[in-house]
Amino acid sequence: MSQLQIPFDTTDAKDFQVIVETIIHYLVTYFDPSEVSIIRIKNWFDHKWLNYSGKQLLEYDSKSNPEIPFVLEPYWNTEITIPPFHPNRVLSETKFRKKDINNTRFLVPFHQLQPSIENKKNVISRRLQNGLCFWISSNSTINHQGSLMVYDIKNGEVKSWYIGIEKKEVWKVTKTKGISKQQIESMLTFDSIS
Repeated sequence: MSQLQIPFDTTDAKDFQVIVETIIHYLVTYFDPSEVSIIRIKNWFDHKWLNYSGKQLLEYDSKSNPEIPFVLEPYWNTEITIPPFHPNRVLSETKFRKKDINNTRFLVPFHQLQPSIENKKNVISRRLQNGLCFWISSNSTINHQGSLMVYDIKNGEVKSWYIGIEKKEVWKVTKTKGISKQQIESMLTFDSIS
């Protein structure tokens, strides 16, 4: 799995690609996952997608506005779910697994057309036991920014984090959530020591 290909396209800035590839290859080498999923998302996405589960229907305070009995509100499930990107934003979903792994739940597409409320049931640890999932933004050349979101699943436990990468003279990590910039910097030196 060390030779996995990341499905970049012509919309991706070369320096953005280098940062993302280096981090992914480091994590795959370090964690030696049984399964890896790489999902390309149309355009940039922000850190609010990290651990986001979708929207849920809540009763509205009808005293102030009786015409509105219910509202949709953002929801973060206690068990981490697959982020609910609409399938029309998914450019590609590439999956790799070790030869001896026969987990059919992993092969089912992560992003399917369904009501947002159904995503509460789309718990990521039920799809992978020992895996890494990556969500990568597209159009970094035009946007001058990109995103990488990582879910690390090991024995039912999920660790997740997000980084924002921007072109400010040079491409660099400008935002982190769930991980420190120092940890990212140590990953980015991976190629020079491998």
